[in-house]
Amino acid sequence: MRRLVAVLVVAALLVGLLSACSGGDDGGAPTDAQVRAALATHARGVLRHDRDDFLAAVDAGRKAADFRDDQLAEYDNLVTVPLASWSYSLGPQVTDRTAQAAARKAYGASARIVRLELHYAIRGVDTVPVQHNLWWTFVRGGGKARAVGDDSLAREGGVSWSGPWDFGPMTTATGRSSVVFGRADGATSLQAIATVVDTAVPAVTSVWGTGWTRRVAVIVAPSSAALTAAIGASTAEQAGGDISALAVSAGSDPLTNRPLEQRLVIDPAAYAKLSAVGRRITVTHELTHLASAAATTEAIPRWLIEGFADYVGNLGTGQPVGTVAAELRAQIRAGSVPSALPGDDAVDAASTAASAYEQSWLACRLIAARIGQAGLVRFYRTVGASPDSSNVAVAAAVKTLLGESVAGFTAQWRAYLRSQLG
Repeated sequence: MRRLVAVLVVAALLVGLLSACSGGDDGGAPTDAQVRAALATHARGVLRHDRDDFLAAVDAGRKAADFRDDQLAEYDNLVTVPLASWSYSLGPQVTDRTAQAAARKAYGASARIVRLELHYAIRGVDTVPVQHNLWWTFVRGGGKARAVGDDSLAREGGVSWSGPWDFGPMTTATGRSSVVFGRADGATSLQAIATVVDTAVPAVTSVWGTGWTRRVAVIVAPSSAALTAAIGASTAEQAGGDISALAVSAGSDPLTNRPLEQRLVIDPAAYAKLSAVGRRITVTHELTHLASAAATTEAIPRWLIEGFADYVGNLGTGQPVGTVAAELRAQIRAGSVPSALPGDDAVDAASTAASAYEQSWLACRLIAARIGQAGLVRFYRTVGASPDSSNVAVAAAVKTLLGESVAGFTAQWRAYLRSQLG
């Protein structure tokens, strides 16, 4: 009899252990309070570089093995990131019954899919924490919530956000004005990129002014998947793999209008093909987009956005006009002078972008020649501040600052193209 009791006690202990460590059900799905407690411990592990705290919220069972491995890799990569904050909050209740039923079938009766909001800020870069959505599945064990996966809602569109630390080993290089994230085996090249950014930041500030962050987070994407995650699927598809560097942001703070999560994303393979001057021009161009983001509205046409960035990017490089505008030069020498400033479609289309960018650059260069560099910045800000359509906003700025009609300025620009390139 005593032996039977002992066996039953051992069996009960084993059941309790399996329930606690392997996602077992101990009485219903995890509560909001249990999920919040698990996430608070998880976030504390990130900020304090405490591996035990980080893993305490992750289930140790076989079914969660892949998720746990991914989380371990993320932990190792995040250790190098200078974080000012990292926290989670619960989002709206997930109501998709099919997905919830599938999660219970996969992980047990206590499984619950939860939408989370990750809030994080990189020290010295993000003035306001940025937010991304995650869809994690939790189970209940030992009176606590433990995460078992992040893809239970993927088929329904609930794809969890992935940061640069989710795409393989990563290290960080830090410059005076930059924090660069990339592959662990690329430390030297990361530092070289930081040096280029450190040179470009004061160049942009000398034109635009100090009213921007002036400290840049750079993501060196180790793969096409990482690049797509950083810039967005639609942008990656539109670019067709032809990106060496790209400025991105995630909207703006509704209270301050400051851009959120500004990043410079670099494709290392394409970037490596650029000359030293090309890298400088490209990085300065993209940082100009970051600096001017708060002033860039739908009223500004693409020719002004890209032309202004090219104007700043090419300053002080010593590049002859004919070299910078080689494609447009050939076009003009063949007798084809553009009849109007390039439209948005021409700037964005792969077949016409090179010439359109060059036309836009020379339009901004002409404005600066007419009213000075500060005048060009004022022109950009004036168009961006207009409540009117792009055409009306540009016409008003041309009239006010240049004393011309759009037709008159266009005629001057066409003559300028011929004089510079013909």
